[in-house]
Amino acid sequence: MTREEIRACVKKRREDASKIQAAEMSARICERIVAMAEYLKAKRILCYAALPDEVQTGGLLREILRSGRQLYLPRTRGSDLEIARVTAGMKMERGAYGVPEPVTDELAQIGEMDLVLAPGVAFDREGNRLGYGKGYFDRLLKDCACPKVGLAYEMQMVDHVPEHQGDVPMDKVVTETAIYVRGAEKAD
Repeated sequence: MTREEIRACVKKRREDASKIQAAEMSARICERIVAMAEYLKAKRILCYAALPDEVQTGGLLREILRSGRQLYLPRTRGSDLEIARVTAGMKMERGAYGVPEPVTDELAQIGEMDLVLAPGVAFDREGNRLGYGKGYFDRLLKDCACPKVGLAYEMQMVDHVPEHQGDVPMDKVVTETAIYVRGAEKAD
């Protein structure tokens, strides 16, 4: 399948999942994340505020803040993303594509992050990520040295994501049923 065909197929699968199913699957994914060694070691975490059909991160964002870790979210500036710090009770506003973004002047660079938790439309078992087609996350992550973890429902996993110049693979992909490690067999 082409990248566009994969996007259409996986988006349809996500739309077909009920809100209850999505909430239950998201909770299981978040439980897996907070038990991972990469999370336990991290002090500064870049996550994302979820769109309605993405893995829901509200509970995870609250847990990151509750744990005393520093939470950062991306926000759109032109054709790129910048990294903004989030604190409890901070004002958020709808940014590009309706994504909630923090209202703050406290910015960071990707090299300051200890862990990145990224969304995507589809992933394969090798950590290849298919985004929405604008390359925002790939440009942000191109110089990222910390662990990169994709969050996905199992229904978003495909046999192969065709690679594209500039794509940045994830080190792991976490679903409600498994953790896929780049270069390894499926791990639970």
